[in-house]
Amino acid sequence: MKLINSTIHLRLFVYLLVSIPILCFFYFTKDSDGFLYVLASCLACLFSSLDVYAIFYDAKLQSKKNTLVNILGLLVSLVFRWIIAFLMLNPLVLCIPIVLTSLIPLSIRYLSFRKEHKYVLVKIKNKAKYIKYILVSGSNLVVSSLSVAIYPRLAVLMLGYYQSSAQVGILSVAATLAGCWAFVCNSVITSFLPGIFSEKDDHKALLKTSTLNIIILTLVMPVMIIVYFFGGYFIKLLYGHAFAQSYVPLVILTASTCVSMFGTISARFIAKYSGYSFLSKKMFCVTLISIGLNYFLIRHYGVLGAAFATLTTEILSLTILNYFFKKGIIFRLHLSTLIMKPLFKK
Repeated sequence: MKLINSTIHLRLFVYLLVSIPILCFFYFTKDSDGFLYVLASCLACLFSSLDVYAIFYDAKLQSKKNTLVNILGLLVSLVFRWIIAFLMLNPLVLCIPIVLTSLIPLSIRYLSFRKEHKYVLVKIKNKAKYIKYILVSGSNLVVSSLSVAIYPRLAVLMLGYYQSSAQVGILSVAATLAGCWAFVCNSVITSFLPGIFSEKDDHKALLKTSTLNIIILTLVMPVMIIVYFFGGYFIKLLYGHAFAQSYVPLVILTASTCVSMFGTISARFIAKYSGYSFLSKKMFCVTLISIGLNYFLIRHYGVLGAAFATLTTEILSLTILNYFFKKGIIFRLHLSTLIMKPLFKK
């Protein structure tokens, strides 16, 4: 509790340091409407970055609470968006649900945290030690984290540059629907991680992680089936016939999201063996591969190329690039999952 409370000011400082120049750029180069959307997005991301209470509940194996709170925030935001569209209100009112998506979960978690736990006061000198520890211990993850944040957005940036804003809109709709359910799997993954990390026996840890892979597989398969058969219907219902072209990218990006879930598990399994340096180098390579794939496929195939570039990058990141770690332990993990070894273990 002291550790995560000590990071709040650090998070705020870093976020403002990065976001203020961006806000200034949009303020002086874009119209007032465009700037307000950027400002709303900035506030929403600020609330997300300050939500250290989500980390606390995940660490305490209470990710179910995080999931329910996130669902509530998402539902309120979607209801607001539907009302705005139904009543044909000024599009600028959309700034409200954009902010509420992260503000509601933060507020609920904060109130719940303060109700359950007394405020933990951290002395200034101890806070400095905590911050120093975080910076030192997390330095190996910086490149990896930045790469994870950058490469999924390369498709949007390059599609806008080489194609058109209309293509970006089609891809954005597909990406939004393809990833809106991922938090459910992430919550399940987070719940299993402490048991995997605490396991001293490497073979048992591998079996536990394979079991988690199988559980996630049972969750993502129904999603893929629903998207394949009803994805077009949902797009027309939520966005209208103008975005019907988002269907095929939606199917591809949903598959990409499924692969990324297994990639998350593999990355956490690597982290169990302190493979932070490997992850940093791997994710840097993933970013370079993503740039090359997006450049080639977007220029030749447009929005479909962007979707396929994302899927291919996720597959390479999950498989070949991971197999170099610790004499192919991730390959053994995937093989154990494919043959359903945990289910037939005596």
